[in-house]
Amino acid sequence: MKKVRTAARTLKIGFKGICSTVDESVMDWDYTPEMLNYRIEGGVLTGKLGFMNGAGFHSSMQGFRHYYPDLPEGVTVEKLFHYRRRESGAYDDRLVMQTAAGELYYTAVFANDTWHLVADATVSGDASAVSYNYGGKDVLLISARNSGFLILDDATVKTVPSVPRFSSVTVHNERVYGTLDGESRQLWFSDDFDPENWNVSADEGGYISFADECGDALLAVSFLGYLFIFREHGIYRLTAYGDQSEFSLKKLFTATGRIYKDTIVLCGDRIMFLTDEGVFSFDGYTVTPSVKELPPLVYPSLAMAAYHDGAYFLACTTSIGELAQGVYTNNAVVRYDIREGDMCITAGKDVTAVCGIRSHTAADIVFCIKENGVFRLASVAEDGNALGTALKKVYRTPFNDLATSAIKTVRDVTLTTSFPLQMTVLTDDKKYVFELPGSDMPQTVFVGKSGRKIGLEFRSQSGICSVSKPVVRLDVTV
Repeated sequence: MKKVRTAARTLKIGFKGICSTVDESVMDWDYTPEMLNYRIEGGVLTGKLGFMNGAGFHSSMQGFRHYYPDLPEGVTVEKLFHYRRRESGAYDDRLVMQTAAGELYYTAVFANDTWHLVADATVSGDASAVSYNYGGKDVLLISARNSGFLILDDATVKTVPSVPRFSSVTVHNERVYGTLDGESRQLWFSDDFDPENWNVSADEGGYISFADECGDALLAVSFLGYLFIFREHGIYRLTAYGDQSEFSLKKLFTATGRIYKDTIVLCGDRIMFLTDEGVFSFDGYTVTPSVKELPPLVYPSLAMAAYHDGAYFLACTTSIGELAQGVYTNNAVVRYDIREGDMCITAGKDVTAVCGIRSHTAADIVFCIKENGVFRLASVAEDGNALGTALKKVYRTPFNDLATSAIKTVRDVTLTTSFPLQMTVLTDDKKYVFELPGSDMPQTVFVGKSGRKIGLEFRSQSGICSVSKPVVRLDVTV
């Protein structure tokens, strides 16, 4: 009879983050192929992600918040815009909403308010908006492919029919710029200080046509004293000061895949954007890959992004994990910390619109979340909840053979969890579930299950959680 020998092995799980670029069968257990609604901080698994009820600010009381009013009944939210405005020296910023019916509503950012319908306003199709000081008044310029150019001044809207129907508008120096997509592929610019005058002449407005194969003009971003024009497959730099005769255009980057308009965001000292090849960072000179472990995405044309507190937030649809299943506009929000370079994912909520808020004491992202056919506004939170309900959290190790075909017996697992935790041990085609209570002391779970392939899962139904790096003791048949 052949004598069976075993060797003891201790496996420490490192909580080093998500890995999507290595096959799970050979992946190191320090990394995870699936982590949803968890965040790793200082080597500890936490739940510091989530959404709170959408909340504005108080201009004179930093840190105090007020909830935005419930959305009007039956409204389908298409887009959200930040309208920067001051009135009599006081901050009077607005959150402006475009509905699927083409209506415009607004509510105050810095005061308790209701939703106000803007009379005689129709905004149809994919709209873009930018704040602008026009004749001493703070206005919001709005353009859409299907409804033309509007100027919102407080609660009054003016339509300017002579302006082209831009796919996006932005402000750079004293002019307004608008992109035209489709066959035209143009960048237009207004007269100095006059967003109503787009007459083509040497001393008024004009346009630049793109004759190459970089595709539609998507969006222009004012950055580092230049205007950067993002097209479907490239980035151009426009040097544009007061005199249009001195305008200078230079091509900086060609993308092999498509660039997605609603993901192009100015993030402090860089511009970040999503392409078919992943998320990239542009510093004004070079383009480099970012978010290297981005999960596989579907329907990237529906993705949208915003910047907040040093992080790039990308609302997108991913096919990874049970919490990401169902019919959504965007079923996940990827949070990429630009300084630290780490990434985590909030999953399971249908995000239909995002809007970055940065003004005075306000810094936030407003999300629109659809639940059971009802639209609600949400703000960034770090309590592990989504609109008052704890997010289900999943972390799993790779399910593999640890680089040996020998039979492995999971003797025990030791960890510290401050809140109740469900641990599942997987061996070949079997699952064993263990319920752990919350405790500040280390807990050892005796398992005694064997298989050639093994894996672990950690699930939490709590909001905030804290799970230390687990230590797994194995007996390996040799």
